[in-house]
Amino acid sequence: MIGALVAATAPASASPQVELVYETGPAYVAQNDGRYGVDGTPYEADDVGQRDVLVRTERASAELILGRHRVIALYAPFVLATQVTLADELRFRDTTFAAGTVVDHTYRFDGFRASYLYQLVTGCLGVEVGGSLQIRSADVAFAAADGSRQADQSDIGLVPAAKLRLTYRPGATWAALEADGLSTFGLVGDTSGGIYDVALSVGRTVRPGLDVFADLRLLGGGAEVPAQAIDNWGNYLSAGLGVRWRLGR
Repeated sequence: MIGALVAATAPASASPQVELVYETGPAYVAQNDGRYGVDGTPYEADDVGQRDVLVRTERASAELILGRHRVIALYAPFVLATQVTLADELRFRDTTFAAGTVVDHTYRFDGFRASYLYQLVTGCLGVEVGGSLQIRSADVAFAAADGSRQADQSDIGLVPAAKLRLTYRPGATWAALEADGLSTFGLVGDTSGGIYDVALSVGRTVRPGLDVFADLRLLGGGAEVPAQAIDNWGNYLSAGLGVRWRLGR
């Protein structure tokens, strides 16, 4: 539907272009607080060993450009898998893990995101504004290493956000700031939450149609959902290297 709208409103003379983007790099867990279940135990990243390691992240996207319109499809998997000996008793949903239990903990938060951008300003400084809709596929699980017990919480949801992209390209070297973000500000019933994904990139065209870049990214968000007794909020910092490959004229 978005593609049809773009095609209908683009100038007839516009030639479609496709850009393929891939980036990967290490991420650090600055914060990951969770509590699951009415009587669930609140816990932090340190309690489950998430600050002891860096995790490799990756993102892949395809961008369709037609005149001033841009449609983006992004896949951004994010998985934290750790093993830790619990210092204190931890209750996850209806399952209790005693202090001293060795547990495997998995925190999966995969994002499938569709975005639309309209270019307000062209030239050396480009300004694009629009919105995003992300499908959140989350899975949080604890399992005793000896196999005696396990518990998990899975959830799929839609997360809308506003989107902004600023690009400064005076020549072969360029810089960009891209941000997705939204907060409910407590306006959606008794549920509160937010999402933000902000990246600062510096790149260079190494040959026509091919750019390489490096970026720093802050990704975070979470929600408090009383109806499901879920409370989770996280902040993650990452550094990445990537390529942008332009197809078409």
